[in-house]
Amino acid sequence: MTAAPLTVNVPTSVVGLSDDDAELMGRLLTQWSRKVGRNVLRARYRLMHQELAWLGASVPEYMRHQLDVVCGWPDKAVTALSSRCMWDGVTSPSGQDDPFDLAAILGQNRFDVLVPELIDAELTYSCSFAVVMPGQEGTDDPPVVVTGADAQWATGLWDARRRHLEAGLVLDSRDDLGRPIGALLLTRTHVTRLARSDRGWTALARMDHALGRVPMEALAYRPSLGRPFGHSRISREVMSIVDRAVRAGYRTEISSDLYAAPALLLLGADEAMFQDESGQPTPLWTWYMGRLKSLPKDEDGELPKLEVIPQQSMQPFLDVKRQLAAEFAAATNVPISSLGIVSDNPSSAEAIYAAKEDLVIEAQALNRVNGHALNRVIQDIVCIRDGIPTSQMPDDLTRVSTRWRNPAMPSVVSQSDAMVKQIQAIPALADTDVALEELGYTGEQITRIRSQLRRAGARSVLDQLSAGASAAADAPVAGSAPVEGA
Repeated sequence: MTAAPLTVNVPTSVVGLSDDDAELMGRLLTQWSRKVGRNVLRARYRLMHQELAWLGASVPEYMRHQLDVVCGWPDKAVTALSSRCMWDGVTSPSGQDDPFDLAAILGQNRFDVLVPELIDAELTYSCSFAVVMPGQEGTDDPPVVVTGADAQWATGLWDARRRHLEAGLVLDSRDDLGRPIGALLLTRTHVTRLARSDRGWTALARMDHALGRVPMEALAYRPSLGRPFGHSRISREVMSIVDRAVRAGYRTEISSDLYAAPALLLLGADEAMFQDESGQPTPLWTWYMGRLKSLPKDEDGELPKLEVIPQQSMQPFLDVKRQLAAEFAAATNVPISSLGIVSDNPSSAEAIYAAKEDLVIEAQALNRVNGHALNRVIQDIVCIRDGIPTSQMPDDLTRVSTRWRNPAMPSVVSQSDAMVKQIQAIPALADTDVALEELGYTGEQITRIRSQLRRAGARSVLDQLSAGASAAADAPVAGSAPVEGA
């Protein structure tokens, strides 16, 4: 069942907005309205709220509302990949710890929390957006405010020639029916805040900026020339597999309930045997569960025959689930063991690594694409804070790069062993931050390690100087005779 899309009237003109901006607004709202239905559907699958389209053959109508069978595989498709994409700071060609003095601003914006949220939304809906705005004066806002928006409530127009956004729209509030009542329109020269009422859209305020590009960046999963905003991890294939898995879950539950006890086939018994003295039928289950069971002979003197029909095996249903899990693993590169399918024989270390290798490669590709977008976000933060256009960025800022942790997540033992061998081959590598990064230390830990090593080195030098001064003071003066009796 596909979720009904929200209907929002696309304006031909907006009060207080220029014709060019109104035309941009109309294109953006048209694109958002066209995509919102599918985005709502993906959200429903991930939250396990989507209702099935029933085939009507194996699950009776009256049983569908008495069971609640769900499947969390869509969420696993997103989190299995997003958990391997861990932002670890910013690097510049100069190699300084905080080359652009961004630690305070990034900390105030909780940037290390925002990046995982952006990646999570990107994998769910195919893209997400990071918006960079100056902080409001007279408030406790940081100098630059960085916020995120998912594709359910934001969209953009792609400039294929320049390979970045031409304009962006963020819908920031909703009415009781879920329709947007407020928005931000972002262009290369200004940002406009708008409000919607029954009479249409109205521009409330406009803020000009000198950035020279849209202060909004798109993070896209697997973008292509034909689809610059990428693809969703909750694809049509994934949704189809999940539908089949839920139906298999219903069939398993119903079958296990119906065949929980072996069926009995009673031959040669009369209905009168299951009636009480008043002729009312005695519940068969009471007779079956009674501790003492006996039946009289029939009129020919024969005893009734009781045969047991064996209980139905659940193995065919488990095989179906295993097959669906294999299809899901092939579609998403999620190891089948992460879906609850456990092999009887324990896997070797090589088999475990091979199972996650495709997911690691996908995480590396995702980090490379997202790194470009986050580099531009960092540039926007510095330029807005310093009040300069991006065309006048310092050289180090144009070459800024995002640092990620190793998505393979090797064990500490194997990681340390590999680095020891590399340092033996290149001894100077031991004095670099790269060696510490490869050993698994975070940017914050590396800064603390370097700081404490510098303090320890300074104390060591001071101790040596103090020891030398003490030795010089205790040494006798050349040419002097020792004091007698000393």
